Amino acid sequence: MLKAGVTYSLTIEFSAELNAEPLTGLYRSSYTTEDGYTRTIASTFFAPTDARKAFPCFDEPAYKANFTLTVENEPGYFALANMPLDGENETLSDEWVRSKFMMSVPMSTYLLCFVVCDFVKVEKETKGGVQFRVWARPEASHSLTSALDWGADIIDYFEDYFQIDFPLPKMDMIAIPDFAAGAMENWGLITYRESALLYTDGVSSPSNKQRVCTVVSHELAHQWFGNLVTLQWWDDVWLNEGFASFVEYLGVEHVEPTWGMNDQFVVRDLQPVMNTDALQTSRPIIVDVETPDDINQQFDPISYNKGASILRMLQNFLGQSTFRKGVNSYLKRFAYGNAVNTDLWNELTKAAVEDGQDVDVAQVMDTWTLQMGFPAVNVTRTYGGGNVDFTATQERFLSNPDSEEQSTYPDPGFGYRWYVPMTYTTKSDANFDGNNTEWLDPGPDTYIRWVFGGSDADWLIVNIRQFGYYRVNYDDDNWLLISQQLEANNKVFPESSRAAFLSDAFNLARGGELSMVTAFELTSYLTKERDYVPWVAVDSNLGYVDLMLSRSKAYGNFQSYMLNQVTPFFDFIGWEGQSNAHLESLSHSLAVNLACQYGNEDCINNATLEFAAWMADSSTNMINPTLRSTVYCTAVSAGGQDEWNFAYEQYQATLDASESSTLLTSLGCSSQVWVLNTFLEISLDPTKVRTQDAVNAVGYVARNPVGYSLAWDFFRANWDVYRATYGDSIFQFSSLVDSVTAHFNTEFELQMLEDFMADHPDQGTASRAFVQAVDSTKANIRWVDSYLEEVATWLDDSVSTTT
Repeated sequence: MLKAGVTYSLTIEFSAELNAEPLTGLYRSSYTTEDGYTRTIASTFFAPTDARKAFPCFDEPAYKANFTLTVENEPGYFALANMPLDGENETLSDEWVRSKFMMSVPMSTYLLCFVVCDFVKVEKETKGGVQFRVWARPEASHSLTSALDWGADIIDYFEDYFQIDFPLPKMDMIAIPDFAAGAMENWGLITYRESALLYTDGVSSPSNKQRVCTVVSHELAHQWFGNLVTLQWWDDVWLNEGFASFVEYLGVEHVEPTWGMNDQFVVRDLQPVMNTDALQTSRPIIVDVETPDDINQQFDPISYNKGASILRMLQNFLGQSTFRKGVNSYLKRFAYGNAVNTDLWNELTKAAVEDGQDVDVAQVMDTWTLQMGFPAVNVTRTYGGGNVDFTATQERFLSNPDSEEQSTYPDPGFGYRWYVPMTYTTKSDANFDGNNTEWLDPGPDTYIRWVFGGSDADWLIVNIRQFGYYRVNYDDDNWLLISQQLEANNKVFPESSRAAFLSDAFNLARGGELSMVTAFELTSYLTKERDYVPWVAVDSNLGYVDLMLSRSKAYGNFQSYMLNQVTPFFDFIGWEGQSNAHLESLSHSLAVNLACQYGNEDCINNATLEFAAWMADSSTNMINPTLRSTVYCTAVSAGGQDEWNFAYEQYQATLDASESSTLLTSLGCSSQVWVLNTFLEISLDPTKVRTQDAVNAVGYVARNPVGYSLAWDFFRANWDVYRATYGDSIFQFSSLVDSVTAHFNTEFELQMLEDFMADHPDQGTASRAFVQAVDSTKANIRWVDSYLEEVATWLDDSVSTTT
């Protein structure tokens, strides 16, 4: 019998092969050198439940331990781990090398990491004295500096923001050639997919630059929120991922203050997740999980994007200083331990009370974390009184109000009503920077009425800069006032608010709460829109309309209308662009992409000519990195077998991670069925397309109208391969299901989907994605049945007027 207070030592011998698939546990990765040789490395990916694949352990986040690691490897390689080396390496009698590492701080098994490689590094010391290093294969040594500089500055910023020093003596970040996710926040040794860490000036695009900076910031935020204080169990995944997804913006804003990250948040995180959360088959942020498949499916947009969005809303109504005070108190109280969401709410409530606020954070936030979905706030004005007088009510927003209520996550008792922090402003007293907040309570008959100075001619805006996680619908007259202001001078409204108008209008119309004509009339001002964030909202929301119309007779008029709206934006920026500033470069990329997509002849001619010049002299690629994704795709689409073969050859030859990703994307752009089938076939050959990228390859074909049915058929035909390779993955399997079913909008396609699901009940980590695919397909069918003719008529009238 074991005795209390006595330390026992348990020794277990175990062994296993070092496999290349799956990319979890301890696995083998490889890369090709400039001389054409293959080099093999070993790396780990333990989150959330795969440390047990490498060594016997109590593989749950609540079981923290101090780890002491010793690694032996062949000569010519070296080992890295969470902690620094404990002394010098030892050369053994067979020339192998033994590395012993210092004992770790208390941490969960999923954060343990070690890598055996032959990589090179760049390094510097942070202001706080942390040794900061970035590693990659030798061929990528020129792509490390940006991540090094951003990372060191961000870690200094987070030390100040959290008021807690980084607790380890060193921080390594390393690019792994084969990697299933974007990155993994292992404490002191963060592992990355190459395209998420490596940035090559003159080759990589501005969007790749932003992604690298953002992912670095996200993973470094985890060193405190997730690593220092860890979730008690996987039902609180959002505590890790939602917080890091929010705080990543603060880190990027600090190191790159001209990038407009605060405005970008609404189109990068908030608006995309609302599309998922508007389904009956969404889920609450916090749900019970038991199996590894359950746990893996928690790593989804609800945990990441919705979690970040409600924290941003929370910070806005508490105020930045109160929010920061509560967060810092939470981190200090639970440092090196575990916590649940109520622990965070309690510390934030204490901070609010100390700052003179009367708010119960748990009471408010439970309505956002324990029930799925979000409200539409209906704002109705009373005109004729000489003031801005309105009432506001709330109801759950559904993109398909005809869908059946599901029972997987029943209503916890809130009745799908929320504590809604409402911010507002008017034309006569415009203030987009204040925090004038009123509460819409979740009572059954709640409404609010205010009277301001002003007039009937004043527009009213609710949910300033879309800080709140809800949609806003206005009466028709107020929508018209907003539309008129956009036409007269759209810059009166911040970019994020303009993006919110577009997103709210088209989604409210999709849910039957607003006329589709009203939504389309709002887009008439786009000929005068010159800023990036609103055009991202256009690309997303009109992109859905594009998808629904792509196989209908109305598509030609839609393409003509969009070309008319996009061309002034393209002409304003020009093929060559206006400057190298980051936001201008993003606008440049988007304007050219939309212009070529909707048939601008100058755009298409420029793209095909530049690609042809590269084909004529493959040793020199003079194509602007900002435009490469569009140029490659446009040329491959307009061309034939020769253009596709050239792109594929360049994909095989390049040693640059971002260029490889751009070229792979372009291979799905062909207009030739047999070419796309060739691409799909080679995507399953790991000697031609890395296993980590094969799912993306199918997705690229699936978003090409020529490839809609090809991708779906290929997915069905190779189900066993995909299930075996990706069926336990965190992101990839669900992403694959999403991509191959996104275009479904007919009863025939719905029946195919449901039949396939019935025939293949073992769906692994894609089980929720399949259920949501059915829900989305039904919503798409409803859109076509309800709105296709109305939209077709509007487009016909609009195109006739402009021509």
